[in-house]
Amino acid sequence: MKFKSTKLEVLLLSLQWYWYRCKNGLKMTQELKALIHFPKEYFEGLSTLYRNGLANFAPTREQDLKHACDRFAFSRDREDMLRVLVIGPADVIDYLVNKFGKISYVVVEPAKDEIQKFEDLVKSKQEQSLWTTVNFEFYPCTIEAYLTEIERGATHGSFDIILLQHSAYHIMDPANVFAELYGQLNGGGMLYCQIDTGPMEEVRLRVGSVVSDSIPRFGSTALRKMLQRCMPHVKIHTQYRKMNFKAGECFKEESRDGNLIVDFLVQLHDFRKTAPREVVDDIMKFIRDSCYELDNNMYFPADDEDIIMIKE
Repeated sequence: MKFKSTKLEVLLLSLQWYWYRCKNGLKMTQELKALIHFPKEYFEGLSTLYRNGLANFAPTREQDLKHACDRFAFSRDREDMLRVLVIGPADVIDYLVNKFGKISYVVVEPAKDEIQKFEDLVKSKQEQSLWTTVNFEFYPCTIEAYLTEIERGATHGSFDIILLQHSAYHIMDPANVFAELYGQLNGGGMLYCQIDTGPMEEVRLRVGSVVSDSIPRFGSTALRKMLQRCMPHVKIHTQYRKMNFKAGECFKEESRDGNLIVDFLVQLHDFRKTAPREVVDDIMKFIRDSCYELDNNMYFPADDEDIIMIKE
């Protein structure tokens, strides 16, 4: 399912980034590299965020996903196979097994180390006689490559649930990919996307104007507007979550944890070392201005939102 508006959507995002660059007087640099090209540092940054308080909100995220599955409109018998596509190796299997029984669980993840970790987890669970009703498939590739495989008939599509838990940011052509994913849903199926909003989205939009590669940067607000324009017939449900993490280390330039957090926020590798000083100053001022103080600690808002689409 493709839409003629896709190129327009990409152009609008590019213009939005250009506006941020002009507004803030930022200059392009060829030294800046997207963090996604450095998987080790990417996951170290994410782990550091969790150690600094983001982990406290994991149960809320999990509960909201369960509530979304409880609203899941697909009528089925437990003897039928539930087909699930997960982009990024999110673990929601225990809940789905208890609710639906037999499951086909397809994982698409370009980071091979993360695929291996998930395969090891599956092996461990099955050695404990768990997840025995789940059939796993692992694809170490991008979602774009996987959709191409479906299109040419190399693998089977048609899913009941499609999950993107903080993995949509790296999709090169989000409008078209989401349209294709929606097209892969069975009737009554659910597409569920967790994605940043608020200051987490804003800081990446500001940084998007100085990135030397073509990876797009967007969050919930930009994605919802994009989907509403190119898929106006689809009803979008949302669930907002207020979250935070301790950000005091961000303002200590020699702090390893602080630099890992800053790099993850801006999604750039060695941001303080490679970005022009005016860029660093502008972004760090925005991060500081977005923080609030609580119990003698500085916290950065890490709010996110669920975007949920049900196939009629």
